[in-house]
This record gives sequence, C-alpha cells and structure tokens, in this order.
Amino acid sequence: MRGAKTPPNIPEPRQGIQTQVLQRRAGAWLIRAFQNTNGIPEAPFPTGPPADANRAAIEKLHQQDIAATLSRDPGALTDLWTEDAVRLGQGRPAEVGQRAIRESNERWSARPGVKVLTYVPETKDLTIWDGWAVEWGYFTGSYVESPGGEPTHARGTVLVVYKVYKKQPDGSWKAFRGMGTAG
Repeated sequence: MRGAKTPPNIPEPRQGIQTQVLQRRAGAWLIRAFQNTNGIPEAPFPTGPPADANRAAIEKLHQQDIAATLSRDPGALTDLWTEDAVRLGQGRPAEVGQRAIRESNERWSARPGVKVLTYVPETKDLTIWDGWAVEWGYFTGSYVESPGGEPTHARGTVLVVYKVYKKQPDGSWKAFRGMGTAG
C-alpha cells in the first residue's frame, strides 16, 4: 500500500500478507481492520481467543439465522446484523443500516401464505482474524407461496453468499456486510 508505514516498535515485515477491511464513511475510506503478517514464528497470526471458540460462536450465529429464516421472524433476522451493517442483493438497492435491513425483513415476512420449508446454508470457507471473519458459501432451501402450494426449490451453485462478520463486545458475532447473488 502506498504511504503505509509500520508503527514504531513493530519489526518491519520481510515478506508476508497484508489484509485490510475498509469502510466508506462521510466520503472517505477508513481502515476498519488491518493485519500485517510476516511469518516470523514469534509473531503468531491470528491473535485473540482460540479459533475453536470463535468458530463455535459463528456457528451459533448460523443456527440463529436458520431458526429466524424458518420462522420468518423479522426481528430475529434483523438482530443478526450490526447497527452499521450493509446488505447487498442482486437487482435491488443496498440496505444500509440495521433499520433498512429490518424494513426489508418486515416486507418479506409480511407476504401472506409464504412458508419457508427448508433453509440449509453451506459454508465453503471461513477466515477469522482479530475480531473479524469473512465467509462465503451457498445455501439451499425450499418454500411455498401459499398453503397447499407446490414447493419452490432454491439450490445448488447459483446462490452464493458472502458475509463479513464483526465480533461484538460480549464475544458473539454479527453480520457487518453481506451480499447474495443468484445466477
């Protein structure tokens, strides 16, 4: 990165990987998370709680997502996101902030007769570092538009989900950025 300098009292990396999570705020890009690794054994990566604890907390978030989706509970679906979250979907405007996400969830949940029959997320990769996590994968599911209606199936490799999670002060995780594509 041009102009970037290693903070004082930290050895300069010899070779390694630089990872940044950026957020645009008030017209400027801010670094929300930054990790510079150099592969030196005495400087392990990542730092923080054991990966197993973080993975278990994110799996709990996944289970909450499944329960909220199956029940079509707009409040429970919204609680999975941070206050400053952004959700992107194909063919629709960005939902910026928890309030916009709640309004969208309420519109979806208010559709009469719709019932989610199955919802199965499949994580293909989850990378966790320093209070942040990035995940991508697929989901399959089925639903009916009206009681007694024929189930519609959504499955396979056409439904891709990409999420950035942010660790909360209580140790739980919430979605910070999310994007879903179809086709």
